[in-house]
Amino acid sequence: MLDVRKLIMLRAVASEGSIAAAGRALRYTRSAVSQQLTALENEAGTALVNRAGNRVTLTPSGRNLVEHAERILAELRAAEAMLSSDAEGITGLLRVGVPFREGPRIMSRALSEVRRRFPELEIRLAAITDEAGAQAVRRDQLDMVIVSRYGAAQPRTASGLREWVLGQDPLRLCVPADHPLASAQSAAMAQLRNESWIMCPDSRLGQLTMSLCITAGFEPKLAATVDDIGTAIGLVGIGWGITIAPELTPAGTEAKLARLPIDGLDTVRHSVVIVRDGEHLSPRIAAAIAAVCAVSAEPPATDAS
Repeated sequence: MLDVRKLIMLRAVASEGSIAAAGRALRYTRSAVSQQLTALENEAGTALVNRAGNRVTLTPSGRNLVEHAERILAELRAAEAMLSSDAEGITGLLRVGVPFREGPRIMSRALSEVRRRFPELEIRLAAITDEAGAQAVRRDQLDMVIVSRYGAAQPRTASGLREWVLGQDPLRLCVPADHPLASAQSAAMAQLRNESWIMCPDSRLGQLTMSLCITAGFEPKLAATVDDIGTAIGLVGIGWGITIAPELTPAGTEAKLARLPIDGLDTVRHSVVIVRDGEHLSPRIAAAIAAVCAVSAEPPATDAS
């Protein structure tokens, strides 16, 4: 019978792309992972990985086995959740990743509601980016993340994960309060050719903004490149430039800006909660999901700009 621990190592190698990286993720030495992979190949009776220098790729058999491993791990997590469901009260540690300063206030409201309902549950927050959130859950670095997704609300969920859409808000052009467009009903991208732009170039939103500018026939003049939308909005508030951000992204108490629709742009930001498949049945995570979803169903509060 195949060893589940070896399957976890194969899954890590597939996810990380190398034996050394898988070892770091699992806190094993490179040689230990290599030995376990070799042992797993002997048990399976076939090659599972192709070793080429520092990179490792899976053979067709290896890819098929990883798909089975995901289902096996999901069932094991579900079994553990069933066993823990008899425990009294909601306790334990819940590690939650959120993109600080970026998400709508539904995130803080939702997590505050989880804490209010379950005071014995320890909630530990960690800063996470939208791009890294799902992988952090898959690698068991976090139990839950609340991240943003632009465009389609429900693309194919990554293997081994489950997700729920909490809400959505449209993208808006953010300009300083004294900008000539501040009182306009909307703006066209072509009007923004000569503006100074503030962007998060490595994020999906930054890439979308760059694409919108190029499609409108110009390359944006960058006044600042930042790591999060909250910082970008703060710079807009002091008159440093303009940016595009989701409507419900908090502006901060001192930021004075206007948000207006962009002609022809109907892309929205979806706020999504992600957990591991199977663990959604555990009392602490199921309770957190229920509380988060309950808050998301409430009418959103309007953020002051």
